[in-house]
Amino acid sequence: MVTAAETYNRQQVYLWSLVLSAVRIPHAVRTAPPGWIVEVPAEAAEAAREEIHGFEEENRNWPPPRQKNYSVSSVIESQPPVVLIFGTLIVFYGITGPWSWGSEWFKAGALSGSQVLEHGQWWRVVTALTLHADLDHLLGNVAFGGLLAFFLCRLLGSGLGWLLALLSGAAGNTISVLLRDSTYQAVGFSTMVFGMVGILSGLRLRRLGSWQEVLLSLGGALGLLAFLGTEGERTDLGSHLWGMISGLALGLFTANLPVTILRKFLFRRQWWFFLATVLIVLSCWGLALKQF
Repeated sequence: MVTAAETYNRQQVYLWSLVLSAVRIPHAVRTAPPGWIVEVPAEAAEAAREEIHGFEEENRNWPPPRQKNYSVSSVIESQPPVVLIFGTLIVFYGITGPWSWGSEWFKAGALSGSQVLEHGQWWRVVTALTLHADLDHLLGNVAFGGLLAFFLCRLLGSGLGWLLALLSGAAGNTISVLLRDSTYQAVGFSTMVFGMVGILSGLRLRRLGSWQEVLLSLGGALGLLAFLGTEGERTDLGSHLWGMISGLALGLFTANLPVTILRKFLFRRQWWFFLATVLIVLSCWGLALKQF
């Protein structure tokens, strides 16, 4: 393997990887502190350099320069609001308290197989992600989830990153409900946390060059699931697994998007994706609270 290109910019090397994948040039992305390099087989080096050079020439003035300002959208686009989101979860826990079926919040929003399957209350697959059984449950999700969310948002942008994370968590909860009986109950952000593990793994799988690296990446994700996803008395391994699998599918789908579409996602649509994520959660809670 020889070096085809090198950069200090994480997003730039990711885009180069997508360009080479689109034209089926085998390659691997390596860290080379303080930056990254793209390696290709020696016989493909010239073609890879031409593809990367052509991409850079075509997009030399993209994205267009923006005036610096302090609007809400620019802050979200430039700095992932990880602290804001998890701070909101902590404040919400202060309002709802620990899991108790005597609480109106848990009656309205906890994941319940009977309520979803027999009464069509599908909003619970989203609202349950924002509820926590106890303080230890909350702090564990905040600590591990915060780190994953930070890297995911730095890679895909705040809007797209949070939207995919929410969809992976909701999908994991949905599959769990469909595969369990009507007595199934669950709350917590952890399904979404393992959805982030899956998304990051899916994005990496698309860039790997050999089947050994693919197995290593999948093994790392499963290792995290085994180490962190099976702890605790109330841990729901099934929902963690389905959240991770859902995230893996979403990560692979995103990594296979055409470069032109992904570029717009990375630079131009983050605020709208983030707003959609917030509106989905608020709408689901609106539907839940109407029942009580």
